[in-house]
Amino acid sequence: MPEYPFEPKSNAYLLPGQFWGVPLSDRGWACGRVLAVKTQSDAHFPGNSRTFLAALMCWHGDEPPTTEAIAGRQVLAQGWAHVKSIQMNGQMILGCRDLGLDGIRGLREVTHRGGGTVMVYEGATPLRPATREEAATMPVFSTWGLRVISVLAERLFVEHLPLAQ
Repeated sequence: MPEYPFEPKSNAYLLPGQFWGVPLSDRGWACGRVLAVKTQSDAHFPGNSRTFLAALMCWHGDEPPTTEAIAGRQVLAQGWAHVKSIQMNGQMILGCRDLGLDGIRGLREVTHRGGGTVMVYEGATPLRPATREEAATMPVFSTWGLRVISVLAERLFVEHLPLAQ
């Protein structure tokens, strides 16, 4: 395991709970977090050696995030991301705070809208098949482009706009 801070080139050293600073146009910072890395065979969990489940945390500060600063903060948005999204939006993993300390398990989402069995997940954990209503109304897993976390953070913390539904 590399020492903090480090720039990830793959997900080999990514661990749930690791965090990075997302620089904002107001010279402030948001916080990205690793929620999960693919470790098991799961058809609905997209993954390879460069992807992971990323989160934007409910945190905005004048300095990059620290273990102490993000304590108690919850997930605002999550998406499957490429490790380059860390490199392009903060560059370095700054540290790690156990997700369990803050009760973080990820957001509840469904795998898709139609065709076949739709599953309900909490973060990267499959819970059960979705009911018809859940499949039609719950948010669907998203895959983030390389700058999505920055766009979401700017919208929330700089422009003070809600997340798009």
